[in-house]
Amino acid sequence: MNIILRIAVAIVLLLAGFAAGFPVGKSIGFNNGSEWALVQADLLAREAGVSMPVSYEEGHLRVVVKQPQGLHRRVWHLSDRYYEQREYAEQGTRTLVEAVRLAGRLRPTE
Repeated sequence: MNIILRIAVAIVLLLAGFAAGFPVGKSIGFNNGSEWALVQADLLAREAGVSMPVSYEEGHLRVVVKQPQGLHRRVWHLSDRYYEQREYAEQGTRTLVEAVRLAGRLRPTE
């Protein structure tokens, strides 16, 4: 009976160890695996002659976002063109409304 009790306690302790260790191991494995994958991707990027905008530091992913050169200027010009076209369309609408008002006031003479 004493041997069966010791075996049961050993099995319970073993299961408790697995239950406690699995989440911790899963988290550590994910962190180490992710870091290793990023290191490999960075090596490949350097060999290809491009930069890797993602790094893994102190448990956080760091992403470097760079705007293409001249993006701000191109967006500014696109915005100006949009508002110029909008003003032109509104001016045409106002002209059309005035023409309709004038036409409504005129009565054909017979």
